[in-house]
Amino acid sequence: MKIIIKSPVATLAIIAAVLVLAVFLISAFWDDVSSTVLPNTILGLYNKDFWENFLVEMHGIVFELSIIGVLILWLDSKRSKSGEITRLREDLEDYSVLDFPEINVKKLGHIKRLNEHNIKNIDVQNLVLNGLKVKGIIAEGSRLIGLKIVEGSIIGSIFKSMKMRSSNFQKSTIKSTTFESCELLKSKFNESICKGVDFTNSSLERAEFTNSDLQSSIFNGCDVREAKFDGANLKHASFHNAMHLTSELLLRAKNLDYVKVSDEIMAELIAQRPDMKYQKNKGRP
Repeated sequence: MKIIIKSPVATLAIIAAVLVLAVFLISAFWDDVSSTVLPNTILGLYNKDFWENFLVEMHGIVFELSIIGVLILWLDSKRSKSGEITRLREDLEDYSVLDFPEINVKKLGHIKRLNEHNIKNIDVQNLVLNGLKVKGIIAEGSRLIGLKIVEGSIIGSIFKSMKMRSSNFQKSTIKSTTFESCELLKSKFNESICKGVDFTNSSLERAEFTNSDLQSSIFNGCDVREAKFDGANLKHASFHNAMHLTSELLLRAKNLDYVKVSDEIMAELIAQRPDMKYQKNKGRP
């Protein structure tokens, strides 16, 4: 019922279907209907011939209502949808840098509405969503340069092939979230909880993870040139095929237990941090 109410096209289509069925059934069984309902009933012009002609005309009316009416409403709904999408994008652009709780909630709502319209290319620079719970957002193939979600949370969201350099996620909680093939140059995750976050194939050059909890996070294929992991918890973190990864960069972390790196880097880590726990493989002491 809610779907019908929200969609004029669906409402008209159902009405048209009911009328088509009614006209068809009356026409198909006209002999029975006329002999039962209108055997000898005459009221002015309303006689059997009148109702026969009326049924013929109804076929044309129902056809017009079904085809033309539904088509017009569908085109109008598409135009309305396009107008709403444009308005949502413009509002995001106009209010992007403002940092007030009410405005931030409104901006997040606009992103969710765009996702509901299957719009994933969210293209806004310096968007501020500080202090908010960002849940279930999808953004792909566009730009969120300078995104700020400080002291907030990101849950169950997907960022794919996004340009997000100089973003700020400090003191936030990020979980069940993916940053796949994203550009996160100079982004800040300091003092954040990022357990299990997937950064696969992303550029994390000069990104900051100081004092962050990165347990079980995935950095496979990432460029971590000059990234900062000072005081970070990298327990069970994975760095398979990470570019510009060095033992010096990882040794600044607080916890390196069971970190997944190449055998060469692992040997260097064990030599410098004999207290760390690791998975013993063949050829590894």
